[in-house]
Amino acid sequence: MANKKIYQFLSLGFENSFCQKHGKGAGGDESKEIDLIAERYFIEELSCFGKIISEESGKIGEGKKILWLDPIDGSDNFVSQIPYYGSSVALEENGVVKAGVIANFANGDIFVKDEKSFQVAKLNDLVFSDVKKNANSTVGVFERAYRSKVYAKKLSDALIKYRTPGAMALSLAYAQYFDFVILEDELREYDIKAGMFMCEDLYKYQYNDLTLICKDERKFEFYKNILLK
Repeated sequence: MANKKIYQFLSLGFENSFCQKHGKGAGGDESKEIDLIAERYFIEELSCFGKIISEESGKIGEGKKILWLDPIDGSDNFVSQIPYYGSSVALEENGVVKAGVIANFANGDIFVKDEKSFQVAKLNDLVFSDVKKNANSTVGVFERAYRSKVYAKKLSDALIKYRTPGAMALSLAYAQYFDFVILEDELREYDIKAGMFMCEDLYKYQYNDLTLICKDERKFEFYKNILLK
């Protein structure tokens, strides 16, 4: 499994060479050496399943099935040694996502969802259990809040607590644990395909540049009212 191999590789230690820049990738962000290293692991493991569309190298291979890949979700966190970074893979067939895998290389969590189950495990043992909602959450996540033109101020005015951890796919995978997840601005396929699939049973509002996701209906209506008033 590519995720386990990358996790083991990263456990060997941080190298400054991982931060080397290689120009803009297919997704528009700067590709770092660690992005390309992780991408190679995924290509080796996934190319037999279909066409890969990677944030770094774009289209790789052929096939009717599409694998949307972000080899390092949160690479700025990684090079800054902030422990919140991982990977995201979504398997799409005939325009429908059939499976998603999101891993957290900082703590070893791996989330796997298909049409029958949504489970989580640790990469070092891969003993899976069902993902369960956290009933005790008091804080939400607002990805890219630093770029917010409208909604960050509304949350601030309402004294709503949130964090901006900096890895969109990971935040979507953990949505069952948080009070809410808010995304503002452009959403790219690499960032959200697997994560949104993992949130398909949660409460969602999407319009223009705003995406709000909550596990609890009452809180969903509360936060939506604050954001839209």
